[in-house]
Amino acid sequence: MNWNRAILKALSRLRESDLAGLKVRGDSGSHSIFGVKPGGLPVTYLVSALLCILFCALSSNAIFTVTVLAVLLARTAILPTRQLQRVIGSLAAPCIFTVIIMLPAVFLGSPATMLTVTMKVAEAVLVLALTGGQISFQKLTEGLRQLRFPDILILVLDLTIRFLVMLGRYSNALLEAVTMRSVGKVSWRDSGAGGILGTTFLKSTEMAQETEEAMRMRGFDGTYPSLEERRAGWKDLLMIAADAALIGLFIATNQG
Repeated sequence: MNWNRAILKALSRLRESDLAGLKVRGDSGSHSIFGVKPGGLPVTYLVSALLCILFCALSSNAIFTVTVLAVLLARTAILPTRQLQRVIGSLAAPCIFTVIIMLPAVFLGSPATMLTVTMKVAEAVLVLALTGGQISFQKLTEGLRQLRFPDILILVLDLTIRFLVMLGRYSNALLEAVTMRSVGKVSWRDSGAGGILGTTFLKSTEMAQETEEAMRMRGFDGTYPSLEERRAGWKDLLMIAADAALIGLFIATNQG
């Protein structure tokens, strides 16, 4: 039952993030990776995040890794308290897991390998956490469309995530109803988990059929139009300049 609750809570957080994106992401409380507030093209945020992760993974120089990690930590340190807690919470588990996995390298005489891999994992997690804190799911799909991803791929990704969120809320409501009617400590065999999963499966089938009928009635032709057209601004230029500086640092520190 505890595992079921953990999974349902994880799915419900997607819905909370999606709603927060509609209300907060355009306000001054949102932040970007390099200190630029959101408001530009979503594709610039995605490209910056991908470049940062890629170069950190390919870098063989500790100066580049430490420099990028220092910039990301400095950016994380000025976040609001609530966002800072979320970023640190998402950073702790991957780093601890990486240290455990790479611990044999210390006994084999390569402690620097464990430190380097851990820093690269921390950089990737920080980039994803900071990007996720500024780009809502709607902007993410918009950024994928601007990168010329196939419309059918974006549609499947969008519908899958949204259905998972809705089914997670539906399952959570069923779980609360079962829990409220349970007395004492109940074994997982008698907890009604099978009934919850079965009911959720039937609900998902019904939602899929309704979605298909609605798309047919509206003459869906397979295209995924943009909800909001934006033009590049000075914030996008600043992020492009930051990407250029990142590429220059990578070339300068990995010439050999």
